[in-house]
Amino acid sequence: MSSSSSAKGKWIPEAEYDEITKKIPILCIDVLPIHPGPERLVGLILRDTFWDRRRWCLVGGGVQHGEPLPNAVERVFDWALGDRVSLDLDTLNLKEVVEYFPDPDTGEFFDARKHAVALTYTCVMSGDPCPRGKAIDFRWFSPDALPERDALGFGQERLVPRLLAA
Repeated sequence: MSSSSSAKGKWIPEAEYDEITKKIPILCIDVLPIHPGPERLVGLILRDTFWDRRRWCLVGGGVQHGEPLPNAVERVFDWALGDRVSLDLDTLNLKEVVEYFPDPDTGEFFDARKHAVALTYTCVMSGDPCPRGKAIDFRWFSPDALPERDALGFGQERLVPRLLAA
């Protein structure tokens, strides 16, 4: 998404959003989808990250002004995976608060575009994902067969195992 919006649907022009991200952290939600079946599987989206690199990532996005967090989760999933997926919000479980810094030497997680604070969840997801928006692909992975470390974006190769262990 090249710009951000408020919960009332008013778009912030890209130049203004860029100025905001230079001054204050952005509140985001990130979610690791959990498959509802008997086999333990987790979902990741393939997306472009910074410097034109495609990486596997958690499903995530910004929280809009005035938007309740569960609504943000549903909106982000709809935006990334379409309306044929269903989230069991009773299983929405906050696992960790993660900071992404624009300087890779500042913290554990890195996003060259901005300083972001992500409320990071797991949640059971069912249905037929149809990647769209920033999501190029979606796949289910066994926790013991996750993508290689350098195939995960934003430093999330360290985060996914922690989310599964928590």
